[in-house]
Amino acid sequence: MAFDDVLDAVAAGTRNVGGLGFDSTDLHPVGSALSDWKRAGTKTLTLVLPVPGDVRGLAGAPEFRDAALASGQAVFGLDTGLTCVAGPETPSSAGRQLYWHRATVIERAPDFVSLSDAEHDLAEAVRETASGFARRGSSSWMSDVAGALSDARRAGERLNLPASHPPRGVRVVAQAERLAAVLELVDADGTGELTAAGMLERDRALAPLRLAVRRALLAGYNAHSEVAAN
Repeated sequence: MAFDDVLDAVAAGTRNVGGLGFDSTDLHPVGSALSDWKRAGTKTLTLVLPVPGDVRGLAGAPEFRDAALASGQAVFGLDTGLTCVAGPETPSSAGRQLYWHRATVIERAPDFVSLSDAEHDLAEAVRETASGFARRGSSSWMSDVAGALSDARRAGERLNLPASHPPRGVRVVAQAERLAAVLELVDADGTGELTAAGMLERDRALAPLRLAVRRALLAGYNAHSEVAAN
């Protein structure tokens, strides 16, 4: 993927943004970070998707970790990590401002999720979740499962990955994105039929699938790193 394409895709066309770890608010943080990674000899970038209770792969200063945990994502190259947090909504048509955070990371412990493990765990989680919903009665946990699945099938068709991305990684990402779309629809289900206890039961039933989806996204998006290591 070309340098300018990365800037446009990540920054959504916003050029003058700054934040923690940058020398000047006039710098384009994504561009400066990419340039620094290139000068340092970075060949691949590594994605992390931290959530409370599972921050695998997350490194850097405490304030950077906090920002990455708040945003749910960070990217690491040689010596440097990058994350961003969306600011408040504004009346402007430009949308939310992105506040970029960068941290120097001298050493990162390997925290590898292989494509084969991710595929296996995802398949197992899908089977277990489907069985649990069948036993419980899916209609009592979501108003329109069929519609959700139909929308989710298209989620994996809108991937913004370079042509050089490993095909197996693309397949894993596509499957995980489809399932992530289902989970988002389940979370947004507003039938009003569930009690607090019912929502807690549903969340517990979906927890293994959420974990498997997140780790499949890690493996799929980081597939270049796995290929380079072999």
